[in-house]
Amino acid sequence: MTPDGLIDEDFERELGCAAKELSVQDVIDSDYPDISRLGVLQGAGDDKLGRKIIVFSACRLPAADLIDHQHLLMYITKTLEQYVSIDYVLIYFHFGLTNKNRPKFKWLLQAYRTFGRNFRKNLKTLCIVHPTTGIKFLCTLFRPFISSKMSNKVVYAETLSELEGTLFVDQLPIPQRVLNYDKSIVNLLPRSIPKIQKDSTSQVSALYMPSLPDSASVFSGVYEEQCKDVTPDPQQQFNVSLQFIKTNNGGRPIPIVFEDAIDYLRDRGLTTEGIFRRSVSLKQLRDVQYLYNNGETVDLRDYDDPHLAAVLLKSFLRELTEPLLTFELYDEILGTSGLDAKEKVALAKKLILMKLPDDNYEILNFLIRFLTEVTTYSQQNKMNAANLAVVFGPSLIWSRNQASLTAIDVINAFTQILITHYECIFTK
Repeated sequence: MTPDGLIDEDFERELGCAAKELSVQDVIDSDYPDISRLGVLQGAGDDKLGRKIIVFSACRLPAADLIDHQHLLMYITKTLEQYVSIDYVLIYFHFGLTNKNRPKFKWLLQAYRTFGRNFRKNLKTLCIVHPTTGIKFLCTLFRPFISSKMSNKVVYAETLSELEGTLFVDQLPIPQRVLNYDKSIVNLLPRSIPKIQKDSTSQVSALYMPSLPDSASVFSGVYEEQCKDVTPDPQQQFNVSLQFIKTNNGGRPIPIVFEDAIDYLRDRGLTTEGIFRRSVSLKQLRDVQYLYNNGETVDLRDYDDPHLAAVLLKSFLRELTEPLLTFELYDEILGTSGLDAKEKVALAKKLILMKLPDDNYEILNFLIRFLTEVTTYSQQNKMNAANLAVVFGPSLIWSRNQASLTAIDVINAFTQILITHYECIFTK
């Protein structure tokens, strides 16, 4: 990990891939095994805007006298350092915090002061799930110590369903105790409760954004819950399958959104620093997705924003009804973790050439070829193969069930292999 938050690629350069070397998180976990084993803090892939997600589960904190809180702070700091150069979201599951395991206010204040400007600048949302009166009061106490910008990033979600507008909730590593609690309260809450509540004591921004008019049933590129069973229009591009798109788009092998975004980025985004690492306005993204979903012609040059095209590309992938690498290959991809470098490359080639459907292969080939072009400008854009793997891995493959931090590391390593060994693997 470099000082600016990028991942070095000097390991096994002759192979150009992550082999049996430890990931950054592996090293952190080995340095703080007493904290790591608790599962208090976990990475959880990307949200629907392509922002990294970090989950903190209070119910996994042991009694205060059984944990070294300085170790906990160092573990949190070092883990977050992997994300602070990228836009990220912090999800805090408050249920399970009691008088026995609650850190002291002095420690909380120390923790906030430990997190430098980059931690706070690139944190886009701090969502407190299942908040109590106590945690809201604590946020009020903190107001004199934090900036108004930071205060505006805090939102409350009374239930897990309120996160679905911008998060893939079924992919979050949610503790079973939290799931059980959510089920116990969901029927007790008023039906008219807003998606995300503002703190009545401060000006806070909402994770949930107002929906489009009735004629536009897309939220953040996906249909809202009440529209999931509605047959999509033939021209729809988001939240449908690749087969649906191909069938309704004259059999063209590459979806129009995919082709438009990559063509624009190839022309105007290759040297953009931090490309694929930044989020954009949710409203602007929804507007562009809405145009595509209604069969409108979109010229991304009119928006003059490489980051918009980059997020559009990632959101298209992440909102497919089945991942590009398919659910079927998920377990086999995770199985690459115990192999040496050459075996990983060989298995990756076998999976891509022999088991990936032809349509998926064509699209993946189109994408990975482009990502290899991006790496040739890494001196300018700061995006080498390892960094591209981190931002694209969770959008290429995911499980039907909850993801784990270990799985994400393996997925990212597999994605890096696809990029660094493109010429060897994609030989059809």
